[in-house]
Amino acid sequence: MAFNFKLLFSVVLRTFWRTRGTHAQLTLKRIAVIIIVFPSYVVIEIANWLGFLLDDIFFPAYSRQAVHEPVFIIGVQRSGTTFLHRLLNNDSANFTSMKMWEIMFAPSVIQKKIFTLLGVLDDMCGSPLTKLILKSEARLFSGMADFHKNSFFAVEEDEFILVHIFSSLFLITVFPFAEILRPFVFFDSQLTAKQQASIMAFYKRCVQNHLYVFGRDKHFLSKNPFFSGMIQSLNKIFPDAKFLCMVRTPLETVPSAISMWSACFHFFLSPQDPLPLLDAQQEIITHYYRYPLEQLDAMSSDRQQIVTYPALVTGPARIANGIYKNFNLAMTQAFMLTLQREEEKARRYESSHAYSLEQFSLSREQLLKDYADIFDRFGFEKKA
Repeated sequence: MAFNFKLLFSVVLRTFWRTRGTHAQLTLKRIAVIIIVFPSYVVIEIANWLGFLLDDIFFPAYSRQAVHEPVFIIGVQRSGTTFLHRLLNNDSANFTSMKMWEIMFAPSVIQKKIFTLLGVLDDMCGSPLTKLILKSEARLFSGMADFHKNSFFAVEEDEFILVHIFSSLFLITVFPFAEILRPFVFFDSQLTAKQQASIMAFYKRCVQNHLYVFGRDKHFLSKNPFFSGMIQSLNKIFPDAKFLCMVRTPLETVPSAISMWSACFHFFLSPQDPLPLLDAQQEIITHYYRYPLEQLDAMSSDRQQIVTYPALVTGPARIANGIYKNFNLAMTQAFMLTLQREEEKARRYESSHAYSLEQFSLSREQLLKDYADIFDRFGFEKKA
């Protein structure tokens, strides 16, 4: 579970060396981000690793916590992975997922217990701390609201937990050095076996910690587009894992994903152009479209299922029923009622995220050509 000091030193050096004229240029905004992020990261990681040490002393049983048939939702960003994740997470009888506060600030068992106790005490006092956090996060995440509704109290992408060992592709949004972080896109093929094993061992420990505190007999439910390049590695560490792959038409997913990526870059950086690292973005999107499909096609049908976005948004109850049948899960009456309500909400849903192909220097003809196999396999509409 080694911390990736080599990568840390590489990106820190690049952060302060020859940045003029690059996306990492040291503007006032960039300097402010560095002044805030670097010290905060050090403090958070000292607390985290102290927590891991105390776990080994006070909660050694976490290491024996079974991870039984975890379910991983993968696919390109903006393909409906969040919708499916939050839909299934409503079934608290079967599933449990990490929330943002836990991923960012409480990966150890003892931290989870301390934060949970603070939550109980806060509730007893009328929730002043919760109200303050909710008010603060509304401002903090306002720039990303059109793409993804964030909250410290909502289930979130737990791939971010790998930031604690400085081994996450998410780091590219703060350190825009695509050539250095590119191996994390092609995780299964471009990282060494030793690197993969070390990262996966840390991730498994974090999953065990979560289950140990929040659901020892439940299935761990994870949603991570970044895991789309890590399927073999996940399969090795969790040999009975199940996979759900979301697929949406490239005509919607590609511009939407680029728009989201670009917004993330502009949140942390002062980029040279409106669409930073566009080539890297498109490479990631292309890989996350095809690699999961190749890997899942080689798996037995009872371990994987591919879900199209149109089918999910028009019939979430039917999709959920199919998943439960395929994965041999028992559905409670309470979740059945939840599915009925979600189906009605889904039919009324309209995205507030507006985009066009032209604003991202894309054309319908080029996308139809580049993703011809995706259009043909899933029958997505090709006409304007």
